[in-house]
Amino acid sequence: MGFLRRATERRTVQQFGDSSIPTNGSLAAPTASGVPVNEQTAMKLIAVHACVRIISSALAGRPLRSMQKRDDVLVPITPAPAIVTDPFGGLNSTRFPSRRAGLKQMAVSLLLRGNAYAYVLTRDYLGRPTRLMVLHPSRVRVELDDDGGRTYYLDRQRVENPGDIVHITGLCMPGAAEGMSVIAYARQSIGLGLAAEEFGAKFFGQGAHLTGVVEMEANLDKTRARELKESFEASHSGLPNAHAIGVLSGGATWKPISVAPEDAQFLGTRAAANLDMAMLFGVPPHMLGQIDRTTSWGTGIEQQAIGFRIWTLDDWLGTFEDAWTTLLPRGQYARLDTTSLERTDTAGRYNAYVQGRTAGLLTQNEIRAKENLAPVDGGDDINAPLNSAHAGDTAEPDQPPEPPDDPPVPAPKPKK
Repeated sequence: MGFLRRATERRTVQQFGDSSIPTNGSLAAPTASGVPVNEQTAMKLIAVHACVRIISSALAGRPLRSMQKRDDVLVPITPAPAIVTDPFGGLNSTRFPSRRAGLKQMAVSLLLRGNAYAYVLTRDYLGRPTRLMVLHPSRVRVELDDDGGRTYYLDRQRVENPGDIVHITGLCMPGAAEGMSVIAYARQSIGLGLAAEEFGAKFFGQGAHLTGVVEMEANLDKTRARELKESFEASHSGLPNAHAIGVLSGGATWKPISVAPEDAQFLGTRAAANLDMAMLFGVPPHMLGQIDRTTSWGTGIEQQAIGFRIWTLDDWLGTFEDAWTTLLPRGQYARLDTTSLERTDTAGRYNAYVQGRTAGLLTQNEIRAKENLAPVDGGDDINAPLNSAHAGDTAEPDQPPEPPDDPPVPAPKPKK
């Protein structure tokens, strides 16, 4: 009993301080546009925030399954391991993140910093991971060993077992220990977008240019000039005075200043920034409100969704699947189910079901399962054709009933 108690003991790790560590200091310097860019300020750009939200939600919303090969076909394992069903512990306790919340945090870290980290908190009696804790990327430092292996430092403390760190990298230079930060490499473009938004806000809020000047024939000292300015603003500024009649005396004249064409083009600059962010993250422009750019991604929203699924999400999905596969027992594979992403409209979906059923690729119950419907009796016969009885049925309702047998002939009476 003592050995069993020691074997089943859950190994825990002490929490390593506060995870809200500031961003890297190398990104604190302002860009050429005069705006500092790091992952915190970059998320203030609507296009960046939208791209990160779309991709992270698409990744975290996919059901995570454990699969096993059977005759060259991957089939789901039931019951699935805990690291798949509840990797962060939120299924049974609100103290911990849910599977969706934890995956979304790791996806946000990966998209903004190029790296996502998690620490193995508990293992089962066989030493297999059962629960993870998401780590802020600023808490982790990675070094390469002479043999190309990685050594991890968590809060400046060396992690003795590198297998306790789940490290997912994005785009990575050859031989580098960490992934490339999108924010660090595209900070000039992001800074330009932030500067355009700030200019637009000041343009409407404070006035980024002079709307006009009051000209006087005589020279005024600073005190009288300030009094004239304040008096004019009090009478003509603000919405209530938008259509008021102004009267100037003492030889004063009002000279309006028109908006320069280059100043009026900041909306075009913002649109270009949105397109740059869509290109940077691989998101279709129509998802960012650029509906005039949809033809470059295909003819129709469905084709654009397919392109987004193939050229953007597939790589991220495979990256997370590879990381989770290493946490599973040998012979098992982690897969993120993309069925909901591939669903078309109702008519197209039902037409595909009919074709699959006719070709003998899907059973009736498999089709019902895709539509979240309960199975029916006899629905697992893949050889039964459409609009007919199942192959296992023996009744023939269309055949006429057999006539009844003739009544028996009575025996002759004996002669007296």
